[in-house]
Amino acid sequence: MRILAIQNDETDPPHLAAQWLEEQGHEIVILRAYSGEEVPATVPVGIDALMPMGGHMGALDDHIASWLPNERAMIADAAARDLPIFAICLGAQLVAAALGGEVVRSETPEIGVYEITPRGVADPVFDSSETVIATQWHEDKVSRLPEGAVTLASSLLCENQIYRFGSKSYAVQFHPEVDAQMVQSWEDHADNAYQTSGKSNIVSEFNASEERLYRTWKPTIQRWGSLIQQ
Repeated sequence: MRILAIQNDETDPPHLAAQWLEEQGHEIVILRAYSGEEVPATVPVGIDALMPMGGHMGALDDHIASWLPNERAMIADAAARDLPIFAICLGAQLVAAALGGEVVRSETPEIGVYEITPRGVADPVFDSSETVIATQWHEDKVSRLPEGAVTLASSLLCENQIYRFGSKSYAVQFHPEVDAQMVQSWEDHADNAYQTSGKSNIVSEFNASEERLYRTWKPTIQRWGSLIQQ
């Protein structure tokens, strides 16, 4: 499968998610929207799935990121054709905005490693049997899901940490794709979410949990990779 990763921010490439999917034989095509590459309003010919990535902007900040209307339109086009999507952080918010959901500013930014708890919904990709941890870095959240979407997991600060929509599409509010070097880069270029979170030295939180994070999210993303091949 050829998966188009839409990179909205220089500091958030698909990184580990791309590596794990490439191990299964998928091809990751990166569209660097942040650097001015053209973002079409429909899914390009030859692309089988989408991976909208994170970014420091909001899902409706078209005045900051002029390509966002086209990205939302591309997501809507993929969803209308039931093409697989795996949306990450801002990507999850863009899905909600594109498909009739709602995105709001969180009362408290969620920055660091947090527990997320499954809602007990059986699913072929996400394990619903136990609480897991995930790397968070966001100040906005999806407050209302698109029609037909189902919440699979929540955290104390964000109800819709994972949601499913369509037959093979998912959105996650956290960052399974990051390693310590990426988290350090985000600290070094602190955005508003980090500056207002009251947190410091997220790298130490990540390092303490790194093995557990990879043990959870590599097989999860590869289960999605297997699902979309069926």
